[in-house]
Amino acid sequence: MYRKLFIIGLSLILIIILSVLIIFDESTSNNLVNKINTVEDRWVNYKGTSENNKAMMQSQFILYNPEKDYEISRDTYVSYFNGEDFIKTELYEDTPEMLNTVEEADGIILSFNKNNKNGMQLVEID
Repeated sequence: MYRKLFIIGLSLILIIILSVLIIFDESTSNNLVNKINTVEDRWVNYKGTSENNKAMMQSQFILYNPEKDYEISRDTYVSYFNGEDFIKTELYEDTPEMLNTVEEADGIILSFNKNNKNGMQLVEID
């Protein structure tokens, strides 16, 4: 009898844990910033060059579609690229803020202060 209650209790705990994980995954899966692959102590400057800066972090290359709208959650520098060709870097402040459309861009790199890492999100707006 105790064994049956133990198995039922364990099953309920597993169901609760899985439900929480599914909810967490759905709420964070739309974030285009992969914080695992960020590069610490780097940023892309206004000339398109990645350079050292102990206070900053740089994202990986993120695919960008100029026909879509994007919103950034924290102050950040957004560097626009067409392939490997640098287009420009823009500073976005007073966030959350929508990114400006750059027609010729197909990718972006975000550079942001390390203090903003936990709240940094870039999401595509439907």
